[in-house]
Amino acid sequence: MRKPIDSAIVLAISTAILYSWSTANFHGYLTTAKLDSDMMERSFHQVIYSGLVLSFGPILFALISYACALFVYSHAIFPCYIDYVRSGIGAKRKVVKFRRFWVGKRIAPAIERREKSRFNKVGVYTLLALLFIISLVYFEKKGSLQANEVLGNYLTNNEKSDGIIEVNINNTKKIMRFLACGEKNCAGIEVDSRRIYYFPQSSGFSFVYSK
Repeated sequence: MRKPIDSAIVLAISTAILYSWSTANFHGYLTTAKLDSDMMERSFHQVIYSGLVLSFGPILFALISYACALFVYSHAIFPCYIDYVRSGIGAKRKVVKFRRFWVGKRIAPAIERREKSRFNKVGVYTLLALLFIISLVYFEKKGSLQANEVLGNYLTNNEKSDGIIEVNINNTKKIMRFLACGEKNCAGIEVDSRRIYYFPQSSGFSFVYSK
């Protein structure tokens, strides 16, 4: 009988994964936009929520892919295999020969089965770690692409597009393209001078609403 999974462990692992994905995405954005990570520090809730939103697409894609693969296997591949085995004695012999070639005839002792099980667990953990590293690279690249899109709109001087804000800094109104916000500070790049300004959220900013 399998031991029940501790919900606290599942919650801790899920939180760590969401935190890592969100941090990787935001780091890619900040690095490409050349923003100071210390000035753009986010709260824990911001990081977790951002990671949750980012995870929707990949998780849905993985679930849909798994469902499609399982459907093809259960409704096409496996029925064909069953029909082939039932087709005659010759087919059954071929299946038995293939199994013996792949698995072998010998009966492994308990200690050997235990070591093989340990190797399988290590292999699964290694694969999961590799997938996690690949996911971090993916989300960091995604954040970098988002920053390039924002900077691309800035370089085209398209002031009618979304993201143009007006901020009062030192009693001077600045027209900037919004870049990002952290827990306390926001950042924008001035339309004409290409100068990046950091300003506290408490100072506020305005923008022109457009659909």
